[in-house]
Amino acid sequence: MELYGLKGAIYADNRNTLRVRIAEGYDAYQEKSYELEELESPFNDPFALLAAVVKNEITLKPYDLSSLENNMIGMEILEAARKSAKTKKTITLKK
Repeated sequence: MELYGLKGAIYADNRNTLRVRIAEGYDAYQEKSYELEELESPFNDPFALLAAVVKNEITLKPYDLSSLENNMIGMEILEAARKSAKTKKTITLKK
């Protein structure tokens, strides 16, 4: 996954390696790399996590990274991006 902002970018090269680039001028940047720890099971596997939630072995907190609330916000952002690209207009999200 790659996220781009006005002053830099974040790259998730894989599930454990993260790079953060901060722009310096037009074409220079500083980069820091982070090695993330492996999550405990079932949080290290999205399908195992889904199975644990369905079986009521785990209850996710509201707005947890994998929660329904968080995913609905993501879907709202993606839908706004789709509409914006189609209409070539800015789409304002509800607060």
